[in-house]
Amino acid sequence: MKLFTVGPVACFPEVLEAMGMQMMSHRSKDYLKIHFETVEQLQGFIETKNPVFLFSSTGTGFMEASVLNCVKEKMIVCVNGSFGKRFAEVARANGREVKVIETKLGEPVQPEIIEKALEEMPDAEAVAITHNETSVGLINDLPKLTEVCSKHDKMVFVDAVSSMGGTELKADEWGIDICFSSSQKCFGVPPGIGIGSVSQRALDVSSTMKNKGWYFDLKVWEKNHTEGKGTPMTTIISQVAGMNVALKMIEEKGGKQWYFDLFKHRNLKIRKGIEKLGLSTYPRKGYESPTVSCISAPEGMSGPDVYNAVRKNGFELAQGYGALKETTFRIGNMGWIPDEYIDEMLETLGKVVS
Repeated sequence: MKLFTVGPVACFPEVLEAMGMQMMSHRSKDYLKIHFETVEQLQGFIETKNPVFLFSSTGTGFMEASVLNCVKEKMIVCVNGSFGKRFAEVARANGREVKVIETKLGEPVQPEIIEKALEEMPDAEAVAITHNETSVGLINDLPKLTEVCSKHDKMVFVDAVSSMGGTELKADEWGIDICFSSSQKCFGVPPGIGIGSVSQRALDVSSTMKNKGWYFDLKVWEKNHTEGKGTPMTTIISQVAGMNVALKMIEEKGGKQWYFDLFKHRNLKIRKGIEKLGLSTYPRKGYESPTVSCISAPEGMSGPDVYNAVRKNGFELAQGYGALKETTFRIGNMGWIPDEYIDEMLETLGKVVS
């Protein structure tokens, strides 16, 4: 099956080979070398001097950690799809009061909406933003949104699960306190690593927080990080080894800009291909995701109809998500996708929708 999913995605062969290594102690010099190399590579990828922690979880673990460590009572959550809603659900499940900013599906969050919400809830401690909303195939204009938060001196949490590695992120310059992702998306590594950069402000707030648990306590992670131990507990050694190899491979081929350009090439090729088939992407023009295309199903077919028919011909796309499940389908361009697979997939899709 040739994967055009939105995660987990097809893994690079080099990654799978590296992950076949024999186990080692997570406290050994051999592992710690891999661990801290990977941390340094990721810091460069998202342009931060802040520590990067590698949780044994998916990105949702970091989502919960941001709430537990940095919000005592109130926060604002931007929602323009299902994963923004998840952030709000996680915050409420942990007893926080949440003010939701929700746009019409397919519409981006605009700075003035955050400005208004901050005026209505001036005592909010943080603003959560989903950078790239995979459920609708939309990317928000993150620098403009974080600028408003910085003006009001609010902490910023960014769900970059499907954008980190696929498009530019400047965590420090854009004033992001916690910027998190997962290994199984743009980096083409199996699930298991929750990747997150954490600012000094977030760590300072965490130091005064009560009832935050232990596993996701950022101060526990900081202590182990600064002492050179890597992680507080046994970690996902194989995935970290795979991530290390993926990042080195990217560097050897031309660095992160080369990788961003590769994503742009794939994404544009897919979007031009679907336009030729008379199909259209769902979100507002100009805000299309660089890592996943959400496509409106053609007249007379549902999203699941398209997905299932394409799958029978050897290509795994992604079904529509949440409220759009019946009316859309999605095509991811993350991970290992040889260029010829895109041509073959579009040819198959053309036969299905004709």
